[in-house]
Amino acid sequence: MLRRALLAAGFVLVAAPALAQAAEPTIAERLGLGWMAWTWQTAVFFASIAAALLLMTGWELVRPGGHPRDGALGLRTTRGDRLFISLLAAAYIHLGWLAVATGPLWIASIIAVVVAIVVFLVV
Repeated sequence: MLRRALLAAGFVLVAAPALAQAAEPTIAERLGLGWMAWTWQTAVFFASIAAALLLMTGWELVRPGGHPRDGALGLRTTRGDRLFISLLAAAYIHLGWLAVATGPLWIASIIAVVVAIVVFLVV
């Protein structure tokens, strides 16, 4: 009798919440994004990219043309080009950080923001 009670209590405490959670789809699964591990860090990452694109679009609508200039690389670049270079640099900085460093990833994010500022000022 005690054995059945313990087994039932174990089911209620362990298996029942897991089954209930598995039965209810998450927001990501409802949107067809269940294949990806959506964490708050991932959401901040994609929201930051979306915000940068929206900011650049608004800037282009207010002041069209992007004011091409010759930068340190010897290339004529516009604001959009500099944003693209910054995003590529951020991707490589994060991949390099994951491959080499053992510290927290937010340090790579700070480095990427500093590199983006330098790209917008110099390139």
